[in-house]
Amino acid sequence: MYNLIKTILTVFCFIKLNSCHDNDWHYSMSSVHDLIDLQAEYLAQTETYLQNEYKRLDEIRRFIEQREKQNAEELAVSYTESSINAFKTILRIKTDWELLKNDMAKSTPIEFNRGSVTKENINSALRALRRLQIVYELEVHEIANGNVSNYTFEKLDVNDCHTLAVLCYDNAEFHCAYHWFDQVNKIHKEGNSELKFDYEEFLTKYIWSSYLVGDIEKANTVINDYMQTNYLNEILTNVRYIVYNGNRVFKRNTANDTDKKFYSHSFKKLNTNGEVRSYTDTCQNWNYHLRYTCRHYYGGNRKKSLLIGPLREENVALVPNIKLYHNVLNDDEINKIKQLAKPELKKLPIDTNEDISLRKVAEFDRYSDEVFQIIHRRLALISCKSKTKVLNKFVVTNYGIHGHYLPHSEYIDNDHKINSYPNREAIVIIHLDDVPEGGFTVLPDVNVRVPSIKGSALVIYNTRNLCTPFGMLYENAQYGSCPIFYGDKWTLTAWFGS
Repeated sequence: MYNLIKTILTVFCFIKLNSCHDNDWHYSMSSVHDLIDLQAEYLAQTETYLQNEYKRLDEIRRFIEQREKQNAEELAVSYTESSINAFKTILRIKTDWELLKNDMAKSTPIEFNRGSVTKENINSALRALRRLQIVYELEVHEIANGNVSNYTFEKLDVNDCHTLAVLCYDNAEFHCAYHWFDQVNKIHKEGNSELKFDYEEFLTKYIWSSYLVGDIEKANTVINDYMQTNYLNEILTNVRYIVYNGNRVFKRNTANDTDKKFYSHSFKKLNTNGEVRSYTDTCQNWNYHLRYTCRHYYGGNRKKSLLIGPLREENVALVPNIKLYHNVLNDDEINKIKQLAKPELKKLPIDTNEDISLRKVAEFDRYSDEVFQIIHRRLALISCKSKTKVLNKFVVTNYGIHGHYLPHSEYIDNDHKINSYPNREAIVIIHLDDVPEGGFTVLPDVNVRVPSIKGSALVIYNTRNLCTPFGMLYENAQYGSCPIFYGDKWTLTAWFGS
């Protein structure tokens, strides 16, 4: 398993290899893992480049040594007193040194074009980290110091923290910017930090953020500390005037206010602040464990194959009816599914807003491979209704950096149309990986959270069968996926239809 925050720092390294290619590396952890292979390719190209450069420079060195020796010999014998020799000297100097000039201008071409990381990948990874911070209410110093929820990872340096602060600032999330800029200031005061940003521009944004969240005392302190050893430029002079007169300029916020900007931007699919709170509350219980009644399941009609090897069934909720079945798939079947899915993973056209979901998917039917026929038959055993059938569609999903999916009830058909499958009775989410931290499948309206347990199948019967209006979706059956803090989440989704 990769530490995802360390992955973000790895992506920082690749920005130096940036070109104008549009790649969705951050949409899938499988793609992020491929970056390691990309780096190996770049290292090999760089090694070839260095070898060619050493060879070219060695040829130039030998040329210089030859000309120094020749020049010394010619001076010793008054070589240019002969008109012919003088002509040859002029000709040689023109041709030889022009050739050398051309050789010196040449360098081995090296291009990092294949699938280069873009600046948007970096910004998206940073936004994902910011989402993680909001959903799990993580403290800035915990993330920066590399210690969250008993997990340790590489610390963020002063430049990493500054990049996060600027991201918040540019998105008008001034409370977020305030705390990250404050962390930048603390790390900088500790010394031993090489700044890769303009310090006066940082101070301007730091002071503004402090002022806008109501911490005018901090804003004044930062200005006064800087003035002790430096002159203020025009921008900082204007900022100083506004800060000094802060109480008379406008009614300020308080430093404890919550940024509504981020909520409205990142959770805009959720209709109310109550839905946002419900989603984050359901995701936040780090030490959550299943405590449901568990029994052996032999199938609705006591199917023969399940009599020999029954499934472990856990009752998760009654309304809507939710069940979790363990050991539905084995490791070989899971590895085969991933092997088939990896080259087919893509971002769906409907996934235009990564603040709603961050994932790549691959779509299959039961005839795509034998493993899907096995899954089709196995899921048919799970259904407790004789008239229920497994729809001929399977979607494999791999989540991206801190990948998530906001609560939803929609599903997509082969034409990317929403809710066009008729008579869909249930959704089946098969977990293809253990996720050590985060990545819960959640139904916030009924306070249900289910961890990703490798090989398990979560069945959500989300249509009304026992009460009116029959066949309609339960309003409280919206499900989503919490941001992944640590691990790599793969799922296979199938549907039951009548």
